Amino acid sequence: MKKIWMVLTVLALAVTASAAEKKAKKAAAEEAAPAGLATALNAGLTMTDGNSETLAANVGLKTEGEKEGLGSVLAGAEFNYGENTVKTETTDEAGVVTVTENDEKTIENAKIFANAKKTLTPKTFGYVDGSALYDDVADIDYRATLGPGLGFYLVKNDKRELSFEAGPSYVWEEVGGVSDDYLALRFAERYTCQALENAKLVQSLEYVPEAEDFDNYLLVGEIGVEAAMNERLNLRVVLQDKYDNTPAAGKERNDVSLIAGIGISL
Repeated sequence: MKKIWMVLTVLALAVTASAAEKKAKKAAAEEAAPAGLATALNAGLTMTDGNSETLAANVGLKTEGEKEGLGSVLAGAEFNYGENTVKTETTDEAGVVTVTENDEKTIENAKIFANAKKTLTPKTFGYVDGSALYDDVADIDYRATLGPGLGFYLVKNDKRELSFEAGPSYVWEEVGGVSDDYLALRFAERYTCQALENAKLVQSLEYVPEAEDFDNYLLVGEIGVEAAMNERLNLRVVLQDKYDNTPAAGKERNDVSLIAGIGISL
């Protein structure tokens, strides 16, 4: 993993050096333009061959934007899939070699999400947040959440934005073949930083405990960096950490994913 981070860091720095001037000119030209919705298609693919064959793919679509005085929206969908094929050679007494292959699905999940904010004052807002997902490997047939709440910006300027949200949320789920629904609380934090003219850091954290049983909770964190390659292409690296304190029987509580790929502005 260290090698991956080193390679991606070098690529990001090279892209930053070559594209900074172009992005600066573009930013200056669009500085007076009103903000609108921006949509991006993100994709990543990893394949290996040899003693074992692996495939990991990620695709996502995200739309976000803000209009001053009205509010903002963040919505999207993502799908992840991965499998591993292990080759085993055996030799019988006659010297005949037999090659067997065992396939194992390592990742299969999908999620749709949306968060809409309505500005109340320059630093406060109301919101509605919802999501739906499934995870075959974690034995989650479905999990949907929906709820309103209030939030505020601790920092909000052209370079940085730090917001906090809190409110009730209702959860519907089927995990390990058991259906359930319950009232939960939702606490969320999101931070964005335009570190350079063409490099952006995005970090978020969400904590969703059941209102009547705080031992039943979900904790999801994400941090990612995007660096522009040109006006439409971005190099992106995202680290996701999903923690379910009451997973399906026989499943791990924690799932960590490192996703590297490109983003295409539509």
